[in-house]
Amino acid sequence: MVVDIPYSVTEDPKVHLGKLKRFSLRELQVATDSFSNKNILGRGRFGKVYKGSLVDGSLVAVKRLKEERTPGGEL
Repeated sequence: MVVDIPYSVTEDPKVHLGKLKRFSLRELQVATDSFSNKNILGRGRFGKVYKGSLVDGSLVAVKRLKEERTPGGEL
């Protein structure tokens, strides 16, 4: 998940994220109470969307993509 907040990212020079911040899986697990079913906002073709709260109190929606592989071998 990527959220538009001020943050300096040192990434691959070919990828420019500007002021976007990347979150670790652990940060998202904490925010969503380990992707608890009680936090499901909706379900789509590619995964479930969870509500969460970051440590700074910001509310977020986190889409967790399904782990199933497509026929072409891509996620």
